[in-house]
Amino acid sequence: MNGIRFGLALPLSCAAFVAMAGTAGAQDLVFTEAERTPLVCDVEFSVTDLTEFTPPAAADPYTIAVSVPSFANPYIQALVYGAELAAEEAGVTLTVGAGRGFMDPASQITQFENALARRPDAILINPADPAGLATAIDDAVAAGVPVVEVGTLSISEVSTKVVQDDYMQGVRAAEALADLMPDGGEGILMGGPANASWSRRRVAGFLDQVTATPEIRVNAVVNTDIDPQQALTRLTNTAQAHPNVDWIYAVGSFLLAPQSIPPEYADATYLGGTLTTVSLDALANETANAILPDFPVAVGYVGVSLAVSQLNGDTVPQRNCIPNAVMTAGDLDNPVWVDSSIVPEDWVAPQ
Repeated sequence: MNGIRFGLALPLSCAAFVAMAGTAGAQDLVFTEAERTPLVCDVEFSVTDLTEFTPPAAADPYTIAVSVPSFANPYIQALVYGAELAAEEAGVTLTVGAGRGFMDPASQITQFENALARRPDAILINPADPAGLATAIDDAVAAGVPVVEVGTLSISEVSTKVVQDDYMQGVRAAEALADLMPDGGEGILMGGPANASWSRRRVAGFLDQVTATPEIRVNAVVNTDIDPQQALTRLTNTAQAHPNVDWIYAVGSFLLAPQSIPPEYADATYLGGTLTTVSLDALANETANAILPDFPVAVGYVGVSLAVSQLNGDTVPQRNCIPNAVMTAGDLDNPVWVDSSIVPEDWVAPQ
């Protein structure tokens, strides 16, 4: 199996990087070739494309069912909000259901099958289990119900897919860091959960791309749960061992908000994945240098739009890739970044 193996805090020129798991010890990670390979996209949207994209008017009063693992997730909430926007503009009815959480994929399979039994015209799904839900997705398509996967992909070969390529987000982050730091520097890569596919692919993309810029040195890669306090503790511990912190890249800004960086590292260049109200404020007050949004509102919006197009009898691309783009303070006046990423404060999430 090919891949990058993580070892103990070695410089980039070596074959290994650290995946620090706190006081529990280090855990070696190996990236598979698939994790280190960009997605094949039939269509790649740009940020400008998102400003121009609109759903078609529904030819009939369609009903589209949405299936998600859980509502207790900001990304999923934004995805559902985007789906609702597109449904309203297209003139279709949207029904939304959820499983009992990401750790209980069987509950989403049951929810999906129940939704299919109510005979929707199409289904939008964010699958908790890419392998486990593939059979149910294939069965739905075989029964004549188009399925659009959004945000996370199953292994089904017959569904339409709308996703952002996490590997390429890591690549874009490394490119952005090289632009921001032409003279190079040493830093720390804050990964997410060691077993999360989105985190692994972002880390892999960053490490693969940063080899093109030998002036950028990765002192350590730190894995952390989605727990800001844990991330801050592990950053501090790692920085004590590697005190030259010229830059910090967090694969998700929610893991380690730029405002929480200790004062002694406040001058470090900060990049983070995911645009939130917190990271938006950080760009405005210059505690963050660049953010790479996930565009979840756009993911839901495009997903419903493609479902309506299919129901209208149009042929749509199978693999649709949401942009991987770098937002800086210069983009604050362009509303597409916020509109495609952040849910309005007055929106009420499904329960």
